Order: sequence, then structure tokens, then C-alpha cells
Amino acid sequence: MGNKTLSIRILFPLIMSISIVLCMISCMVMFSHFLSGYFVEEAVGEIGKQKTAMAQGIEREIEEINDFTNAIYYQNIRSHDFHSDAFSDALNDVIQSAPDRVHGISLYDVDGNCIWHSENMSDMPASGADWFAEATESIEIVYFGSKELVFADTMKHAFPVSRHIEYVDQGTMKSGVLRVQYYTDPVETILNAYRNKKTEYCYLLDEKNQLIYHPFMKAIQSDLYEEKTMEFLPECENYLVKIYEDAKWVIEKQQIGYTGWKIIVVNSLANIRAENLSIYYMAWLMLLLVGIALIVLDILLFRNITDPVYQLMRTMKEFGKGNYQVKASEDGIGELKVLSEQFNRMADRLQKQMDEIRNNEREKRKMEKKLLQSQINPHFLYNTLDSIIWMIQSGEYKGAEEMVSLLAKFFRTSLSQGKDMIPLEKELEHATSYLAIQNIRFKDKFEFCVHADETLLKYLCPKLSIQPLLENAIYHGMEGMFEDGEIHINVYEKEDVIHIEVADNGLGMTAEKIDYIMNNKVVSSKRGSGIGVRNVSERIKLIYGEEYGISITSELDEGTTATITIPKLEEIDEK
Repeated sequence: MGNKTLSIRILFPLIMSISIVLCMISCMVMFSHFLSGYFVEEAVGEIGKQKTAMAQGIEREIEEINDFTNAIYYQNIRSHDFHSDAFSDALNDVIQSAPDRVHGISLYDVDGNCIWHSENMSDMPASGADWFAEATESIEIVYFGSKELVFADTMKHAFPVSRHIEYVDQGTMKSGVLRVQYYTDPVETILNAYRNKKTEYCYLLDEKNQLIYHPFMKAIQSDLYEEKTMEFLPECENYLVKIYEDAKWVIEKQQIGYTGWKIIVVNSLANIRAENLSIYYMAWLMLLLVGIALIVLDILLFRNITDPVYQLMRTMKEFGKGNYQVKASEDGIGELKVLSEQFNRMADRLQKQMDEIRNNEREKRKMEKKLLQSQINPHFLYNTLDSIIWMIQSGEYKGAEEMVSLLAKFFRTSLSQGKDMIPLEKELEHATSYLAIQNIRFKDKFEFCVHADETLLKYLCPKLSIQPLLENAIYHGMEGMFEDGEIHINVYEKEDVIHIEVADNGLGMTAEKIDYIMNNKVVSSKRGSGIGVRNVSERIKLIYGEEYGISITSELDEGTTATITIPKLEEIDEK
């Protein structure tokens, strides 16, 4: 009988050990097969993210170029007579204000004759040029031309940007074309951030598939290097895996806005596999260790039938000490297994009850924050839409367009994908949009400016915290003023705490009025958003603690300064 028992104790662990070894070998084979595909898929996704990030950076640069070009037209060319000294001075000032960005400016009449150009620009006629034809045919479109060499000694390039314009010639409005040459350096800086070596690099093409940027441009120009991936671009919509030079390559392409530019990212799959070879070895080693551990555990479980009892005892002791996450092993047999299962069920029910209590408390605090934040009334939207309708009826289409754009940006930030906390940079954009809308509505009754420490813009801020202070500054500080008002937003750090100041030069407030604003529920205003200053202060205290919030200082006839204090909290720290 003893020999029979001994053979069973050896047989069962042996069968289990052989089964575990076979399973581990199968897992290694399948794991290696699927891991290879996984790494390629992950690499393609990561390359896509990097490509998208670079494309977004270039699109932002293009937007800035569009805005800068339009500003030259509307703020300088339309503001002066063509034959006046102020006309030339204004355009020269534009070039001097951005020497690292703008190479030169030139103007052409409808026949393509150069009627004005800066020092660096040529006066050659432009009637047959593509950029001139595009600008005359598409009145409101800014056209981006092909890259041009502007300084041969330093190999500095620029690309022309042209658009249709109207200028004043001795009181007569005439049509023409504005041509501005922008240096390619900002775009190249964005693309240089990529690793750019032989096995992984990116390049940029214009709408005619001519190279704007390539990390090996000098080698290409010297016929020492040929970019072979360009022949595969017509069949590449998003990304393409292609074999050439006895290797597999991933080619990804993305269009840049309406310019027709294309950013191309090229990566070698062999390089991707080589980079992840250590992960293969680590995974195999882990599987091997897990297999050995399972074999040892199997032997111990079969040889020690009393282990479940001691495990349950240890579990109960830990549970009694307050470690409610601990679970009893259910590997026993018969009544021991049932006992362990019932104990675990009891522990799960208790843990669920405690989790429900904690979740309810968290939800309660979240609801308090939501209630404080949700007091937004629609009058601001109604008033703004009325102003837009009035502008359209009055023929002020540019102002109406600007106001619609600002309003969209304002509510986009207000929504913020449902987030309560947003970066300070987004909150300042929201505040600037609000001020710009109000400034248009009130016919430039006040001026505003924002000064912020750029190192603080990444930190989180409660959404819609600055706007109520701006409401007070506009509707209470500016009201009744006969001179132009001023509103300043200053963001700085003091004693490791972020300070957000909203200062105006309005009529000021008495101490009683400040006390009323800070200690009484403010009724929603039909002119503003309706979020009271006190609500914002309470929300800040609820999030960060009583030592933070809003403070207001004011002097009659001198102005008012409201200050928000919050700690430095980055997005990775948000709970």
C-alpha cells in the first residue's frame, strides 16, 4: 500500500511536469511567430504617430505663414497708398521684424510686372510663373510655391507664398499679387527632430513631388544618393510595405493641409526586428523561468496536501490585519476547496462594499465640482451670435468670420473632451478667445495682453477658471469708463506656486463689493457666462485645498487685480 501511494505521488508530478514543458515549448514557438508581427504593427503605429506629430507641426507653421501673409496684406498694404513713403516703410518694417523668417517681399500688378520689391527680391516679370497664375485665379487662397535657393554660399532656401491682393494707387483700388519668400528653416527644424539615419528617415515633397527637405539632400544633389522610395509613392495611400535592396521597408505618407505637400517616413523592418531582439530573448527567458516555477510548484502541491490549510490560515491572518486584497488559494480538494471558495466570496463581497463606499464618496466630490463648473448660461452665446448677425448685415464679413472662428475656438476649449483639468496653455487660449470676442462686440473699447511664463504652460488648471475674472473686468471694471480700458493677464511662479493675475484699469471696487463677490452666490449675468468668481474659488479649493483659490485687491479709480493661485500639477499627476 505504501509503494502504491509513493508511485502515485511520483506519477502525477511527472505527468504535470511533462505537460508544462510541452506547453512552454509550444508557447515559445507561437510567441516568436506572433511577436514578430506585433512588433512590426507597433512600429508602424509608432511611426504613424511620429509622422502625424511632424505633419501637425508643419501644418501649424503653414497656418502661421498664412496668418503672417494675411497680416501683411490687411495691416500694411491695405492701410497705405502705394506711392506713399509709409507704404515702403511698413513693408520694410515687416521684413526687419522677422529677419530669420522672411527673405523678401515683392508686389506685382495684374499683368505680372513687379511694382515694388524689397532689397533681396528681383524685379523680374512674373506673368508666366505658376505661383502668379495660381494667385490670380484663386483670390482668397494662399499659394505655396516650390523651394528656391536664395543664398548659394550657405545653401539657404526659401519657398514663395503668393496671394491675390488689392492696393490703393493714388486713391484708386487696383488688383495685384503679393509674393513673400519664407525661409525653409522652421520646417526643416521640425523634420530634423526625426532620427534620420540610413535605416530610418523622413523627407518632404511639394505638390510637384520636388524635394523640399531630405536629410541626405547634399548627397542627392551630388548624385551620391538616390531616393528610391519616391517611385512607390503613387501606390501608397497611408502606409506601404515594400521590398527593395534585399530588405523590407515601411513607407508612410501623409498630406500636409491644402498645400499639396507630402511628408514621407521610411523605416527598415530589419532594423525594427534588430532593435527588439533583446525582447525576444527576455520573453523566452521569462517563459523558461515560469515553466520551471510551475514544475516546482506542481511537485510541492502534490507532496504537501496540507499546504491549502496553512495557506488559508495565513490568508485569514492577513485579512484580519486589514489586507482585504488577499485571496485564499482554491487549489485544495474536497471540503478544503469549498472552505477557501466561501472565504474568497465573503472577502469579495466585503471588498465590493468598501469599493462602493469609496466610489460613492469620489462621485460625490466629482458632482460637487461638476455643479460648480456647470453654471454657464447661454446669454453670452446669444449676444455673440447677435453681433455676428449684425456684422453680416452690415457687410463686415471679415469681422464676422473672425468672430465665428473665435467663438468656435472658445467653445472647443470649453468642452475639452469632458475634462475638468486642462493645460494652462489651453485655458489661456480660451481666455484670449473670450477677450477677443468681447473686444469685437464692444468695438475695441478696451485693449488686452497676455504675459505668461512659458515653462508654466504645461501645468494643469481647472477649466473655465480665468473667464469669470475677465467678465468682472469687462462688465464691472470697464463699465462707465470714458477712456479706453486695459486688461492684463499675467502668469508667473512665486514660491513654487502658480499665480494667474487678471488686472484692469477700471473704476475699481470697494471692500464691501469685493466681500460680496467672494462670499455670496453671484446670480448668472445676462451679459456674461454666469460662472461666479466665488464658484471658481470654491472649485479650486475643492481640487487643491484651502490654501489655494482667488484673491481680489482693488482701489477706486485705480483698477482691480484678481489673482488665482494653484499648485504646479502636470497631466501625469492627475488622479
